Amino acid sequence: MKVYIANDTSRYHAGSWAAMASLREKLIAKGHDITCSTLRPHGPDLKAIHECDAIIVNGEGALNNERTSWHKGRASSLLEGLKLAKQLGKKAYLINCVWQKMNPGWRNVLKSLDGLWVREICSQKEMEKTQGVKPQMYLDLSYSYKVDESKESGQFSGKDVVGTFYPRNMHRFDAFDHTHPMFTGMPRLNFGGEAERLDSIADWSYIVSSLRNANIYITGQHHGVYAASKARIPFAIFRVNTHKLEGLFKWAGVNIPIAKSRKQLEKIIKWARIHKDVYEQLFDWMEQQPVWPGI
Repeated sequence: MKVYIANDTSRYHAGSWAAMASLREKLIAKGHDITCSTLRPHGPDLKAIHECDAIIVNGEGALNNERTSWHKGRASSLLEGLKLAKQLGKKAYLINCVWQKMNPGWRNVLKSLDGLWVREICSQKEMEKTQGVKPQMYLDLSYSYKVDESKESGQFSGKDVVGTFYPRNMHRFDAFDHTHPMFTGMPRLNFGGEAERLDSIADWSYIVSSLRNANIYITGQHHGVYAASKARIPFAIFRVNTHKLEGLFKWAGVNIPIAKSRKQLEKIIKWARIHKDVYEQLFDWMEQQPVWPGI
């Protein structure tokens, strides 16, 4: 089939790049032809919908807080793109998404789709409760992207490593970043890309390989948790903007705390150092999960 991808997040940061690379690999392996993609936050492209056989909407970073989204109207426009595709007799898929605080009324669109997948159980439950549709669940596509073992990695020699934090997820008077004194002496490992206002995107294989020789990864990124999990090292996570991590941990049946303040993060860093068994339970569970099969 000729496939059009809407909400291509490959320039956002390394984790999103890995998710999109994994998607493309799976589509090509099934013999599909990717004819067009629309980069986040634009789309959907109506001309591309008319010309394709199937549209895939990558739901990453899009289908939450529909009324107050910082890209106003993006969530509804992507769903309207799926609706149009079905009206035109095309195949339509929604994949790799969070679903949170979306307006009611999308039930018919969601039920009409040829495939519907979210990344964790909170999104599944909320969609089922508010829309009457129960999606399937698969881990974020970045997790199934094969790490290139031939690439060099950073040498962190058992150190704690610090990543990126977003001020929008912090209390107004409690903002911090990787330069805060609590991270003194810790090397930094960032994901690059638009999310960090950097022109270049870090290499996902380098990130995962480098983290394998670290102690813990301290991060405010959802994909930071996925990178640490792929590397099988503990992480200390600061809150993200949706329930995607709470949903992952609930789905896996693990009780890993998420910091909502700088003080809590300091405590969770200490907690992570002594509860490696909890993380091992998560890592084992993730490795046992089936991989998204493609379309």
